Amino acid sequence: MKILQNIFNRNSKKTSLILDEDGINYIGGKANSEITMPELESSPMIYFGCISKNETNLELINFDLHLICPLFIDLQEPVFLDYSDSKKPKLIRDNVSSNFNQMFEDIPNSAYIEYKKLNFSFNNSSSTKVKIGIYEIDYTPQEIGISGKPNWIHDENWPNCPINGNKMKFLFQLGDIDDSKIKSGKNILNKENIDPYLHFGHGYLYIFYEPKSKVVAYLNQL
Repeated sequence: MKILQNIFNRNSKKTSLILDEDGINYIGGKANSEITMPELESSPMIYFGCISKNETNLELINFDLHLICPLFIDLQEPVFLDYSDSKKPKLIRDNVSSNFNQMFEDIPNSAYIEYKKLNFSFNNSSSTKVKIGIYEIDYTPQEIGISGKPNWIHDENWPNCPINGNKMKFLFQLGDIDDSKIKSGKNILNKENIDPYLHFGHGYLYIFYEPKSKVVAYLNQL
């Protein structure tokens, strides 16, 4: 995890996502046989974790939320998936501004990319002060993300659900996860000089949810 996660540190009312062997959620890993992965012609759909339906910090989620997203396209406009059938999420193409164009010629949609599975939990761990040069920042050990309120790198870009138009609810955001090393597909990422651990362009991936339509939005800011 990058120590200079200064975006996280601006949020005084946050719940941290902390790597924890006993956590009921996980980052990385692979989809089990019950999950049908959606397809996109311009990028592989990447499975990168699961939020348990028993996670009390996210009461809106009443199903196991399997995190699936085409991480190798431009996500600065949100990508939406319909989780009405949580085991068969569907990519939403209608009434969206999503950019589905291919970004990396050497990463075909048939590529299989898998990251190391790491368990994590939501908690309110206290931060410690770390001095970087002349600056002193708050640092939470083993933190991979936050919940509660999004910390935007750029202007707020809150998505509306493309099905019912409702403003979506923020679930959590993720940063670099150095400990989740790539397990399969490293040779593909090497062609594009992409670092071999789970990250989102070294920015932040924001995840939103609309409970009435069961639509999830994935949005990246760099």
